[in-house]
Amino acid sequence: MRVPSLSYLMLSWGMLLFCMLLPCTNPRASATEQEDFFESRVRPLLARKCYECHRRKAEGGLRLDSLKDMLAGGTSGPAIIPGKPEQSLLWQVIAQQHGEITMPPSAPLKQGEVNAFQKWIADGAAWPKPVRSSKIGPNQHGGTEEHGGPDKHGITEEERNFWSFQSLSQAEIKNASVKANSIQDAAKNPIDAYVTAAHLERGLDAAGTATPRALIRRITYDLTGLPVTPKESSDFVAAATKDTKLAIKALVNRLLSSPHYGERWAQHWLDLVRYADTAGDAADFPIPEAYKYRNYVIDAFNADKPYDQFIREQIAGDLLQSSDEDERWEQTIATGYLTISRRIGVSPQNQPHITIEDTLNNLGKTFLGLSVGCARCHDHKFDPIPTADYYALYGIFSSTTYPHAGAEHKPYRQDFVYRIGDQKAKESLSVFRKELDKIRKQERAAFQRYRSFQTEPINIPGYNRETAWKEVLELRDQIAALAETFPPLEMAYAVSEGDSGDAAIQKQGNPKALGPMVQRGFLQILGGQTLDDSVDQSGRLQLANWIADRNNPLTARVIANRVWHHHFGRGIVSSTSDFGVRGTKPSHPRLLDFLAAYLIQHDWSIKALHRLIISSDTYQRSSQRIARNVEIDPDNIYLWRTNRRRLDAEQLRDSVLAISGKLDMGLAHAHPLPHHLTYYFRQHEPYVGNFDSDRRTIYLFRQRIRKNSFLDTFDAPDGNLHVGVRRPTTTSLQSLYFMNSAFVQDEAQRITSRMFASNSDFDGRITWCYQTLLGRQPNSLEIEQTQQLISQASTTSGEQTAWSSLIRAMLSSNEFLFVD
Repeated sequence: MRVPSLSYLMLSWGMLLFCMLLPCTNPRASATEQEDFFESRVRPLLARKCYECHRRKAEGGLRLDSLKDMLAGGTSGPAIIPGKPEQSLLWQVIAQQHGEITMPPSAPLKQGEVNAFQKWIADGAAWPKPVRSSKIGPNQHGGTEEHGGPDKHGITEEERNFWSFQSLSQAEIKNASVKANSIQDAAKNPIDAYVTAAHLERGLDAAGTATPRALIRRITYDLTGLPVTPKESSDFVAAATKDTKLAIKALVNRLLSSPHYGERWAQHWLDLVRYADTAGDAADFPIPEAYKYRNYVIDAFNADKPYDQFIREQIAGDLLQSSDEDERWEQTIATGYLTISRRIGVSPQNQPHITIEDTLNNLGKTFLGLSVGCARCHDHKFDPIPTADYYALYGIFSSTTYPHAGAEHKPYRQDFVYRIGDQKAKESLSVFRKELDKIRKQERAAFQRYRSFQTEPINIPGYNRETAWKEVLELRDQIAALAETFPPLEMAYAVSEGDSGDAAIQKQGNPKALGPMVQRGFLQILGGQTLDDSVDQSGRLQLANWIADRNNPLTARVIANRVWHHHFGRGIVSSTSDFGVRGTKPSHPRLLDFLAAYLIQHDWSIKALHRLIISSDTYQRSSQRIARNVEIDPDNIYLWRTNRRRLDAEQLRDSVLAISGKLDMGLAHAHPLPHHLTYYFRQHEPYVGNFDSDRRTIYLFRQRIRKNSFLDTFDAPDGNLHVGVRRPTTTSLQSLYFMNSAFVQDEAQRITSRMFASNSDFDGRITWCYQTLLGRQPNSLEIEQTQQLISQASTTSGEQTAWSSLIRAMLSSNEFLFVD
């Protein structure tokens, strides 16, 4: 018998090994190739040519945004039969092979596009499952989850163990639920125990308690942003002399029940959500309905709306259950939080990814204290937020319809929400809109003729640039007249449900370079929940519930820290909108967890948190400087005294107007803007609004591309960016403003007139000035020096001017500008 040669044996074994491996390797490679083909050739065609009618609209009962829906089909049967393109309805209608139906209705597909669908169906109609992570995998990291390496989402054990991603401390949750068993226990504030422990650890001595006059000024400005009247001050001093704790409790209850509390604390929230009354595009189109969201926030704080409900309403109010029509409409208005995302450029309607980016960036910072927006182009460089997590959230908002407020290249509004519903509104406005559309077409044509003078020679006798512009204006006047005849249907600048579907990763943040689809869901580090396949909504409701979940480790911590920040001038976490790796660590971590737990256990009541904080000895300390403490803790991080804080822009303006008697304390509504059907602003002719008002500063018109000079001078946000911490500056312009501006001069004269009207002699006048402006009595030296000053100035400028100059000087003093 012949013995096979060595080469023959090697060849035989090689063929056998090849045959064994062939069934395993080829299908896997083929599947990958099919999925790549679908993503590069088929899905883009579906998105461009089919989704407008066959996603959420599901015309003919057919959706084409998932394989399940294609296989289920619509009223005409299944859309595809995998492996059999010629028998598939989808291929028949796009290849013009169906006897009755032709798609797309606008124009037939090119032959190469038809061939792509044919190949895809013939190969089995591969449809990649959405991914949930784009971080580098475990093998590429060189580690495994079992050995402390990254998990399947690329998140390491070290990242998961970061302090802010841990559940609230069980010990602090227990402390927050302890009930007082005696009067002595009730008199103790748990905040002081945490702060005192830090003092003992570092050898710090606490400053004494502030005076009653200092306390009422501090508490009143903190809760309402308004100055204390002399009577309020004297009444509180008298009450505090008998029982300080009871006096403070009564004061806090009175201020929290005032409508001015909501105005003050709503401003803090509006800083976070970059509120403005204009869209922010190149022409900065005004939004007459924006004020409704502002007033919603004011009402929410006044009503002490539970914070978890406050979250849900702003993200998904239109999807929540409601007890009546008024509540339904209020919750719809609340989604104005999403719509005030900034638009940019002359055609923001063509850049939805920019609007959604602004939404996600703000949502992450405001509610979670995380810079989610940093994961748009790549995995977050510092925090455990993979790019896929960004697009898991992105898909929720790309499935949401944002209203279009107008822009240079599309000046007509779209997708605002009518209180009576879109269908009824269409029926009510159909006749008016038909006439409006006719004149609008004429106006656009006339405007294009006018613009033609810039690009081409026009030689028409008697027709020039001036006459062309006159023609445009005449048509716009017709539109303005017609607009006044429209029924005044109530509208909200609010979101609504759009075509629901997952979003693809945008490579390097480029919406034209799409990667794999990502299943809609939440951040992996906070649970990684995903939308169930059966959900036929955007996912905003689920997202709102994930954020507002009491087990979310960030939500309660972030808002408790914000409240603390506004009472002390510095948060326990000083980077109030960054609880990630790049943020600061908490100065009192156990106290922060206690406050978060206390908030949750008191039904998410912000007012309960105010009461707890203000009743503490820590809050009531004086600003006394202790030299030994300064050496140990120069920045007062451990709260051995109170921090002096300058009045912010709103407090300054409101205080001056209140003292002069000019402040209108009423609730403000819409600004006196032109009718919304008459907007034709351009980037070179943007909207500019400047409305005089004597109401509180929160009600002033806020424009994004044009700053309010007073607010800008005193460091108020301009509505373009999320602001968690205002950074007060000290500039010569601020001092000059208080000495020389027309506003301060006019109000100083009014204050002088009030003083003269209520006091006839010098002693009464100087006492009135000190009590009203500084909240205290003048001492003998101040009386003597003021008398000399007034006497000298009166001989040259007159008594009225002399007193007015004194009042301006007092308004410019640190004692007026700062709160101890």
